[in-house]
Amino acid sequence: MKLNDLNLSDVKHKSKKRICRGIGSGKGKTGGRGIKGQKSRTGVSINGFEGGQMPLHMRMPKHGFKSRSKIKKTVIKTDFLNFCIERKLIGKKSLLKIQDLIDLSKSKRNSHIKILMGKKLSDPINIESHSASESVLKEFKREGAEIKIVEFKKVSSTSSKQKTKKENNERDSSKNLKVDSAGKKIRQRLKVFLKKNQKKKKQKVKQKLNQKVKLNNGISFRTNCI
Repeated sequence: MKLNDLNLSDVKHKSKKRICRGIGSGKGKTGGRGIKGQKSRTGVSINGFEGGQMPLHMRMPKHGFKSRSKIKKTVIKTDFLNFCIERKLIGKKSLLKIQDLIDLSKSKRNSHIKILMGKKLSDPINIESHSASESVLKEFKREGAEIKIVEFKKVSSTSSKQKTKKENNERDSSKNLKVDSAGKKIRQRLKVFLKKNQKKKKQKVKQKLNQKVKLNNGISFRTNCI
């Protein structure tokens, strides 16, 4: 069957019921709303109302939204720095960049780092951070260390992917150069090897040609086989 073969004239279209057009119509007077009550009135949004308690759509947990402007914040105290110094994860008077702090604290990428005051510093350290409290700045000055406050910039995932691609391409190019140099050496060795084999083959062929094969009848001839 095709669509152009259908006869829509045979299909009966049921007309919509017209309400509130007199009592004799069957849906007159109240128009199917019944008699009195809250539901028979206009301007009442009773759908979802559960008698005063918290409705179901408000009880359900919120999900499915991730703010693009949200910044992941990680707070690092001076206690953590002292712990790293004791475990010899950080050298004395060493310069720690933001990426180093992210790696040590095992925080996520694109995280805003703030340093707060805990215990006093055991050794002076030079640090980069996005923000720090006043007490921390005073403590670092007392120890003769520095805190370089750097502006927070969110790195997009596309730019980081491009960087990784460039690094991978550079590695591949360096590998290819090494392979090419090794390939040249191998080719040279193969040429020498083939030349030696060809000389040996020629010598064997000459020996076979010079050989005399004696038959049972005592007839001798030279072999032309290779």
